[in-house]
Amino acid sequence: MTAPVAPGPVIVYANPWTRLGRAHPVDGGCTARYRCDASRKEEDVIDDHAHPFNLAGGPLDPAALSLDIGTEPGAEDRRRSLGPGRLFQELLTVRLAEYLGCGPDEVPQARATASTEWESYVGGLFRTSGITGIVMDPAWPPGAAENLERYAELAGCPIHPILRLEPIVDRLIDEGAGVAEIVDAVGRAMDEAASRGWVGFKTILAYRTGLAVNPDVTRQEAETSLRSDVPVRRRGKACRDLVLREALANAADMGLPFQIHTGMGDSEIRLGESNPLLLEELLHSPAGAAARIVLIHGSYPWTDELAYLAAARPNVWADLSLCNIFSPLTTANRLLRLVDLAPTNRILLATDGFQEPELFWFPAVVLRESWEQVRSTLAAAGARASWLDEVEVAIFEGNARTLYGL
Repeated sequence: MTAPVAPGPVIVYANPWTRLGRAHPVDGGCTARYRCDASRKEEDVIDDHAHPFNLAGGPLDPAALSLDIGTEPGAEDRRRSLGPGRLFQELLTVRLAEYLGCGPDEVPQARATASTEWESYVGGLFRTSGITGIVMDPAWPPGAAENLERYAELAGCPIHPILRLEPIVDRLIDEGAGVAEIVDAVGRAMDEAASRGWVGFKTILAYRTGLAVNPDVTRQEAETSLRSDVPVRRRGKACRDLVLREALANAADMGLPFQIHTGMGDSEIRLGESNPLLLEELLHSPAGAAARIVLIHGSYPWTDELAYLAAARPNVWADLSLCNIFSPLTTANRLLRLVDLAPTNRILLATDGFQEPELFWFPAVVLRESWEQVRSTLAAAGARASWLDEVEVAIFEGNARTLYGL
């Protein structure tokens, strides 16, 4: 990966809400460059799960950063109308205004001005966030995997890519391929990704046919499931179950972790099909018990169920992400519930950042604030400071380094 870009000098002021630094214009006025103080030390965090962000700047439209991704007529107007009523949008706007040194109503223009020097602006956000590495799913937008070095340059930290299976499976189902061809293609892609140094794999099966995976599915059942005229995204449940079973076995043989989307997502998901408890049969199967499995997004709203699985299954890790974007005030409670039950060396923290670099910065700040609240609660309950220090290092960075071999 390309080495991080060296930061330039800045003036940093304390943020009244957090220990977040504010990148103040060096030369004054809205045309100044925005950077972060390279000497400022926050909790380092390996972002366990995120996506590509824009490689060029411009105005920021917070209303477009939504779980509602409908494209029907009127959808954009709906998002713009409802956006100001979302707490996430309010907090992002207020905190970004503080960061940019402007009023909340001036954020779109101030951000557009700051982003004329996109590399400096993005680098400042990532340095302030404390993110020291990103485990990235570059499946979307198309071609993003070709820009991994550029993402690393802009973020000022290494990018550790993982392979998402669904683009391969969806394409082959749409082309009329059979089960053997699909399984072989996925296996080859996994081998190639591993040979290129990619650090793991991922499925978004919850967005397709759901997490109620049958680990005993047969090849004949898988073939039969492909003979349907339902939309590709919902076609071939038995085939998709078989592909996941085989992929988990492959990942176990390679010694690489496997992320599974659980819990909430955008408006294309059927939330009821993403409960992590639907995976229990798979987790008790040979392949499901052999692979190192990361259940991502805090399984929102099933955080307690996730904590139980991480406590009861020795090969399950719990990733807390996405809720720290769209449900920021509940994040501390969800983190506490994970720490309360799950082994702390099985907890990973992430942003699920996407599209805009602010969606890495904001949730990373929320995670730090949430941990401070949780740490205070644990200390009041009698946890020793030395234990809390060890937990902090583990959940923010150490667990990810160990799991992914970083």
